Amino acid sequence: MTEAFERSRPTSKALFARAQGTLAGGITSELRAAEPFPIFIDRAEGSRKWDVDGNEYVDYSMGSAALLLGHAHPAIVQAVTQQAAKGTLYSALTELELRWADLVRELYPSAERVRFVGTGTEANILALRLARAFTGKPKVLRFEGHFHGWGDDTAVGIKIPWHEPPTHGLPPGAREATLVCPAETAAAARALEADSGIGAIILEPSGASWGTVPLPAGFLKGLRALADKHGVPLIFDEVITGFRWSPGGAQVTEGVRPDLTTLAKNLTGGLPGGAVAGREEILSLLDTSKEYKGKKAGVFHRGTFNANPLSAAAGIAALEIFRTGEPQRIASQLAAQLRDGMQKILRRQEIAGAAYGDSSTFHIFLGKGARGTIEGLSPVDLKGIPPRTVNALQRALRQRGVDLLSYTGGVTSSAHTEKDVEVTLAAFDEAIRELAEGGAVERL
Repeated sequence: MTEAFERSRPTSKALFARAQGTLAGGITSELRAAEPFPIFIDRAEGSRKWDVDGNEYVDYSMGSAALLLGHAHPAIVQAVTQQAAKGTLYSALTELELRWADLVRELYPSAERVRFVGTGTEANILALRLARAFTGKPKVLRFEGHFHGWGDDTAVGIKIPWHEPPTHGLPPGAREATLVCPAETAAAARALEADSGIGAIILEPSGASWGTVPLPAGFLKGLRALADKHGVPLIFDEVITGFRWSPGGAQVTEGVRPDLTTLAKNLTGGLPGGAVAGREEILSLLDTSKEYKGKKAGVFHRGTFNANPLSAAAGIAALEIFRTGEPQRIASQLAAQLRDGMQKILRRQEIAGAAYGDSSTFHIFLGKGARGTIEGLSPVDLKGIPPRTVNALQRALRQRGVDLLSYTGGVTSSAHTEKDVEVTLAAFDEAIRELAEGGAVERL
């Protein structure tokens, strides 16, 4: 399989060799690492993308879930093209960002005020700073495996073992300032009762890693009640779920209102950017005309590319479409077909595994303990699929023209079609059979 992959991608192989002498680690993000080498993409349109060797893929990465409308959507292309001709960066306010913020506030009832930032990671850094400033308490309560970017504030808890820093280079207090617990109401209650220094609670409302580890029923409502009881701001990281789960994200779908929401990816129509939205009394700490505890403003925040005209123009174009709910309906319907088809293939081939997911996502678990369901599996199980298995599945599907997002799963867009689903399921059927014959996955 590896030999066939390399033969059909000689240019990607050569470019990766060049990248290793130029880029740190040969890549610009950990998620782009792949065996035997990453693919280099030349262009993309709709649900498809083409690598530098001309290989075509049905794309389920979709810009790491940032492209609910698909690649090169005409409305986004037009908005960016028109704005680029007028200038790309002013370092000044624009009417565009007001319209953009109005759309966010329209779709998210919790968004009393909005502050734009440069990335999703920046959004979470700012949200945590705001919450800690508001409460005057230094610690953050996080949940096992939930991802909130690569900042110091959110590093502990990302990888197994959950309580250990996943990287060198963190300041000494990062671990002490982070409390990590299972995503269970009782565990969160114990943590909040035991430590009065918790000044913020943050989580992915989908469950860890965009739903790889789903949340227990009722957890979000239970957590909202606990946050209210202890007076701790509740932050929903909707960088992926935002606009994708519904026009108003997971919080509207679940009927739970957070104090702060972080947004990125689809917020900008797939361009760089993010935002923190939420309660006016918390966001007012950014107001430079007001003094807060001897500082003006109470929370320091800057950013050259915040609400830059290109991202604002693309964001407005995207949100105007998202507000209809039609892209979410189409993408969710196709994802459900994928999950159902993959589940049938695993069952027919008697593979130890399960396909699952919510909204416009799909996840594939391969391993012991799964007989068509992930019930009873822990976060360690669900996020602990052996790298050999993950790499083998990703490579087998890429060889057959299907590209996943990360781990073993992906997202759909409104540009995907039933033909894409048909092609994907045929590729998945062949890939799983090949992996089972090679011993990379287990049969029941």
